[in-house]
Amino acid sequence: MKRLFSIILVSIILITSCSKDDDKISQLETEGKATVTFDAAFGTQDFALNKDFTSGTKTFNFTKFRYWVSGVALVNSKGEEYKIPGSYFLLEETGSVAVQDGAFTYPATKRESIELKGVPVDDYKTIKFSIGVDSKYNDNLSLQTGELSQLNGMTNVSWMWMTSYIFSAIGGKVTQAGTAQNLLIETGLNSNYKSVVLDFPSVLHISSTKDSKIVLKADVEKAIDGVDVVANPVVGASKAAIMTAVATNYSTKVFTVSSVN
Repeated sequence: MKRLFSIILVSIILITSCSKDDDKISQLETEGKATVTFDAAFGTQDFALNKDFTSGTKTFNFTKFRYWVSGVALVNSKGEEYKIPGSYFLLEETGSVAVQDGAFTYPATKRESIELKGVPVDDYKTIKFSIGVDSKYNDNLSLQTGELSQLNGMTNVSWMWMTSYIFSAIGGKVTQAGTAQNLLIETGLNSNYKSVVLDFPSVLHISSTKDSKIVLKADVEKAIDGVDVVANPVVGASKAAIMTAVATNYSTKVFTVSSVN
């Protein structure tokens, strides 16, 4: 009888122990993370500041390439969408920027990667995001979330009746036939808040046991595709149609998937 009781007791302990181990594994496997890299390029070349790039008869030399990425979401193989909370990220390669009439200087920065944390463990097939800042925050800069801030030189007071965010900015010089002009191509305004949808070449499994990676190409040349930058070297809200064309380029042409793993 004592022997039978001992066997039963040991069995209960083993079952309880296994159950606890299973619970731990289950808890560990509920969330993972992924790093998304926006690898800047100009056509087939790696993007860099203060370097000449040729496109047709024009030569470009850039001092900044900056844009807001917001509303990031991953779509699993069942078509279910997981939205990353507070996903407002400033991707950029820029020299130092004078802010608030020179009262503050935003330092030279290169940032091409963001980390998505707390992603449910699953198989994912698509990434979605928008370029710019949605109207809730664009119309009221006193509201802040994610990386939104007025101290990075990505706001403009002249586009709307109140200060609003600059969604994207490309700056530098463009030269054609020996004549150089300052270049500043910016997008903004709520109507130009555009979405990007990119399918992965293969299923991406996000797990708690590995750091998943998504590499996207961000092609600066595609941002100005179809725009006569010699005739229009400065694009802002005063050139609404061109600004919208550039915003559409960001939505449909600039970003492609290089790899996922």
